[in-house]
Amino acid sequence: MIVGVPQYSVVVPTYRGQDTIRPLAQQIDTFFRSAGLSYELIFVNDCGPDQSWQVMQALQQELGADLVKIVRLARNFGQHNALICGFAHVRGQFIVTMDEDLQHSPADIGRLIAAQAAGNFDVVYGKYEMLQHSGFRNVTSTLLKKLLSASIPDLHADYTAFRLIRTSIARHCLQMRNSYTFLDGYLTWITSNVTSVFVTHSERAAGQSSYTVRKLIEHSINIFVTFSDLPVRIFSATAVGIFFLTTCYALYVLVRKLLFNDLSAGFPTLAILLGFGVGIILLGLGILGEYIHRINLKTTRRPIFVEAETSNE
Repeated sequence: MIVGVPQYSVVVPTYRGQDTIRPLAQQIDTFFRSAGLSYELIFVNDCGPDQSWQVMQALQQELGADLVKIVRLARNFGQHNALICGFAHVRGQFIVTMDEDLQHSPADIGRLIAAQAAGNFDVVYGKYEMLQHSGFRNVTSTLLKKLLSASIPDLHADYTAFRLIRTSIARHCLQMRNSYTFLDGYLTWITSNVTSVFVTHSERAAGQSSYTVRKLIEHSINIFVTFSDLPVRIFSATAVGIFFLTTCYALYVLVRKLLFNDLSAGFPTLAILLGFGVGIILLGLGILGEYIHRINLKTTRRPIFVEAETSNE
């Protein structure tokens, strides 16, 4: 039984975890007891198709409501929404987020804690030494992650679902309102005091991941268009490029006409009109996209400022 306020709150979103929730809870308990640290465990059931909720209820009865909290969402809202829901129920000074499938090792929580203490960081990501998904999933995940990191410069390159977050920082995510929920994108709006540390990544202990390649691509596209202005800038850059090439071609046609008079008015005229027409359309889309992106940022509820944690030493 926990006495007083726990030091750490472990938040685990669950979807298909009926076979892994119990061993995960046992491993988490083993780590914190051996480390001499107090903790609480918060499971957020994201309305999966299995018996996860019943397993969570039984676990809470066995270990006590002070140690294990369970939250059941009204419907499936997705992993990031489930995590943020869990943040509303934490009591610890720091939050640890991890998956329920045992691909994250509870023993590695110690590495996150040590890295945070070494630099007083707000967020510490667990960086995987080697991914244990299928070969195709590893390649697509890596490529999509690199694309997102390039399109959102403030996003930490090593972001993963295995994180340690200062609770005072995580609570700001409860205020966020955006067209698409992306926890790591929210964290980039709140703090830049972020680091990462290597952790192990194990094979999935049971069941199948709910993240298919299609869902990963859809997830990345939603993040891409919500948090990045790169697509808009691509439109604008393409428009400028087309204008430049069309202008060069128009000058070439003009000079050729004046010097040699060997070009008919058909194809060159059509090409020039088409080039300038497509350029104007793309430039218009780029300008419109800039307005929409800025409206999105303006209407998103974000914290104006966040005070940094100061040391008393």
